[in-house]
Amino acid sequence: MSMFSSRSTDAPFPAEATRASAPVQHAATVIAHGVKVEGDFKSQGDVVIEGEVQGSVTTAGTLTVGTEAFIKADIQADDIIVSGTVEGNLTVEKQAVLHSSAKVKGDLTAERITVESGAVVDGRVQVGLPSKKAVKEESKAKAAAIVDVPEPETAAKAAS
Repeated sequence: MSMFSSRSTDAPFPAEATRASAPVQHAATVIAHGVKVEGDFKSQGDVVIEGEVQGSVTTAGTLTVGTEAFIKADIQADDIIVSGTVEGNLTVEKQAVLHSSAKVKGDLTAERITVESGAVVDGRVQVGLPSKKAVKEESKAKAAAIVDVPEPETAAKAAS
């Protein structure tokens, strides 16, 4: 055999299959530092605010307020984690966590609350009370359970 052959004995290797990245579970909506949002902000998922929001914020997920964030809005969320400044009333269905850098000026209502040393709250705090949503659902359930039974006098008059 010749030293210089035009035929190669090394077969080309197939390229490695690219792996699909893991599916995104629930990507959070992010309002980045330097971004200002005015108006009513609504989301079905998690929200992270590092910038500024004025108006109202409603989310069915977790709202995370970053250390540099400033929110001047009434807030409704399933859960909230505050490290920045919030001016407005907070209504939280489940858990509210206020880190040591948190400053809240407004009323806070939550089923459970954790407040780190150093956090500031200027307003009423109500913990462990059922949320308006839970009370509304309970009222609907009770109303559905009530059976309309006519009074005896009404039944007698209807029969005659």
